[in-house]
Amino acid sequence: MGTTRTLTAYVPLSPATINWSINGVVGGNSTYGTITPAGVYTAPTVPPASNVITVAATSTAYPAKVGSAQLTITYPLPYIWSSSPSKFAAGPVSLTLNGAAFMPTTKATINNQAMTATYVSPTKLIVTGNVPASMVGTAQLRVSQPAPGAVSSDPLNLTVTLSSVTVSVSPASTSLGLNATRTFTATVGGTANTAVTWSATAGTITSAGVYTAPSALPNPATATVKATSVADPLVSGTAAITLTQPVTSVTMTPATASVQTGGTRQFAATVANNANQMVTWTVNNIAGGNSTLGTISSSGLYTAPAAVPSPAAVTVKAASVAVPTATASATVTVTVPATSVTLTPPTASVQSGTTRQFTAVVNNNANQSVMWTVNNVAGGNATVGTISAAGLYTAPVNVPNPATVTVKATSVAVTTASGSSTVTITVVVPPVNLSSARLLEQAAFGPSAADSQAVATLGINAWLSQQLAMPETTIPVTGDVSQDRAQFLWRMVHAPDQLRQRTINALAKIIVLSSNKNVYSNEIAPYWQILSRNAFGNYRQLLWDITVSPQMGKYLDLANSTKPGVGGGANENYPREIMQLFSIGLVQLNPDGSTKLDGQGNAIPTYDQATVAQTARALTGWTYPTAAGAQPQATNWENFSAASMETREQNHDTTAKTLVGGCAIPAGLTVAVETNAALDCIFQHPNVGPFVATRLIRDMVTSNPSPAYIERVAQVFNDNGAGVRGDLKAVLLAILTDSEARQDVATTNQGRVKDPHFQFAEFVRSLNGSVAQSNSFSYMFVDQSMSPLEAPSVFGFYPMLYRIPKTALFGPEFQIYGPTESLVRANFFYFILTGQMGSEVVVNLAPFQNAASDIPTLIETVNNTLLFGRMPQSMKNSLATAIVAMPDNNQRVLTALYLTALSGQFAVQY
Repeated sequence: MGTTRTLTAYVPLSPATINWSINGVVGGNSTYGTITPAGVYTAPTVPPASNVITVAATSTAYPAKVGSAQLTITYPLPYIWSSSPSKFAAGPVSLTLNGAAFMPTTKATINNQAMTATYVSPTKLIVTGNVPASMVGTAQLRVSQPAPGAVSSDPLNLTVTLSSVTVSVSPASTSLGLNATRTFTATVGGTANTAVTWSATAGTITSAGVYTAPSALPNPATATVKATSVADPLVSGTAAITLTQPVTSVTMTPATASVQTGGTRQFAATVANNANQMVTWTVNNIAGGNSTLGTISSSGLYTAPAAVPSPAAVTVKAASVAVPTATASATVTVTVPATSVTLTPPTASVQSGTTRQFTAVVNNNANQSVMWTVNNVAGGNATVGTISAAGLYTAPVNVPNPATVTVKATSVAVTTASGSSTVTITVVVPPVNLSSARLLEQAAFGPSAADSQAVATLGINAWLSQQLAMPETTIPVTGDVSQDRAQFLWRMVHAPDQLRQRTINALAKIIVLSSNKNVYSNEIAPYWQILSRNAFGNYRQLLWDITVSPQMGKYLDLANSTKPGVGGGANENYPREIMQLFSIGLVQLNPDGSTKLDGQGNAIPTYDQATVAQTARALTGWTYPTAAGAQPQATNWENFSAASMETREQNHDTTAKTLVGGCAIPAGLTVAVETNAALDCIFQHPNVGPFVATRLIRDMVTSNPSPAYIERVAQVFNDNGAGVRGDLKAVLLAILTDSEARQDVATTNQGRVKDPHFQFAEFVRSLNGSVAQSNSFSYMFVDQSMSPLEAPSVFGFYPMLYRIPKTALFGPEFQIYGPTESLVRANFFYFILTGQMGSEVVVNLAPFQNAASDIPTLIETVNNTLLFGRMPQSMKNSLATAIVAMPDNNQRVLTALYLTALSGQFAVQY
């Protein structure tokens, strides 16, 4: 078929011309072929149903004279050159044939059994099918063209083997678009080795059976996937794939929309399976829309009309420019604008305890009234914050959990219309005023929130004036020394007259009386009353009140001290201590507190033993008050019912005496007169000013004041500016307002170590804590070497002249701050922080818990609270490392506070 053949006709007549015809048709036709006047026959491209045709040559001169020939029209004879594989096992098989003259109609057989032939090209044919075991051995493969015009190739011998291995592929057939993927699985039977190798006639396939279709359609648009057994490579299974060309389509988002009149909505169209992404937009099939239906731009932005159309729903359509029949549409409903509420700001961050103004606008409604809620609570509450009718939101004092709340404004006219704002409550890092905080460490037991605010509001001088004018906090005689201790601890934390309490404690380190000897409440509490009463008075009056008090009379044995020869003679205990510890010290001092030296460079004593003996005689003749209902005795038994001891002139030494500094006392004076004279001799000694100044400064400001600082304060002690000596009020003001005290930038040797009482009180006050007035934890100070009211000796808990070992620096408190005491103090703080003190000591951790989720904020909150903003960066870094390892916010807070409380930064007042 499709080939040519030249025919010749002999006509022995003249003229010798002829007409050629095929099956009676002059010149032939496309069905049977054509023939030229020269006799060149061209077979048809397809064999006709009757493939034997007759070609006739008719004489033009004698039409009855006809010669004819018969031709058989066939397909081209196919040839098989090779088969891959040429050897295989019986069962499912897929063979790739190389040859010639293959056609889409080509058939294939093996041993005359029909197989499936898939045309690939004129030289390539794929044959698949099932080869039965009966063909084992040599089998003949033939290809042929069907009738009419049937032809058959020569056979190609194949070798068929018999194998127990079977392979099947699932799915056996499928349809895939270009570039699509499909996973095939192979089931191998008859062998333990189930491994297969994968191959595909078009596209690719991985070793895991994942097939990927080609990017262009092959011809024909089919592919065969084959899994070949590794155990027996002659056995394989196949699957047939029909490859398809994806259809151009359009998708559109959103599929539906509601748009208010005059409003806009953006639509997006995506053209699938086509490189050309351009679309044309219509509204109700009108290109670009119109003012009635709404318009749409070339980028898909739909603008609703000014009035709702009828019907209110319109169709927005996007059509592919490349394939106009590919479209997508969306239904748009045009609506009248609804009432809505806009709230500004839409989000806000508000610090706890502060306010933020919100504004609500009701859209599309003349009624602008709204109702305000916080977390759906009308007007809010203390937990989530409150909001006024005008929209002023006040954040709660404590950050709620969670820290975000929702402020909502709802239209009064249309209660379904509302607007909301998300508000995040943040922690207020407590502000710090270093000057105020330092003052409150010196003039109080550390800064409480209330006192810090007062100093910041009034200023330092006005606050000091207010404190000096404040009435005393009552110091009761409880009848129980343990309760006296409890009251002492309570006053440090809660007494409003903090300056007086701080001064009392400083004076108690100079003039000492202890419950280690005075074991009953009425033997100890009145001593503290004397210190309180005289804290802002005159030091001379304080010496008198202390000297004649029955409490000191017992503690240092002045009670029942008699002239020689009466009851044992004059007791030298109190006379020695009033000079050594209460007023002038052992050596003479310069005005700046430094030691006076003689020509040989030796310290000059202030007094000798003879002076002590003379002073003891001068102070004889005092006894305890007479008990109610009892008769006065020459020497009464212990009794503490009155503020002053009683005189017994018969027990008094009336001889003339020479006291400290050569102060002479004439003979014949009464007990009271001579006691006053002796106290005047001591009080007027030039040592008293620098002696008292040094000790008060060391306890209240710094352990190592400069000589100039001491001298400035001593001068005020000597003369308050009005000619009065010993004015403690003036002395306190001089100490606390001196430039050295008010210098906020610490020098190398500035500051003092806090004693256990002070550090405890400051810790609780700084954390806005409280101490129960009737508490029972004073015993916890025993192992800190500072049991309240129970100094171990008349030298107090530590001598005020103690120097830090191996240095020239004074550091009195260091004597009771060794490794053991520091660990005990650390445990004490831990008990407080973890609530193990119960209701007796409570601290407020809420500000720190509020900040716990943000480590830098937590550290700054602790820094400002305990260290007044002076925490070194290296310490912050160390704290951050420790805090980040904690499992929860509570442990973060405890870690931050505990480690800071244990630091040297908090242990030292500077």
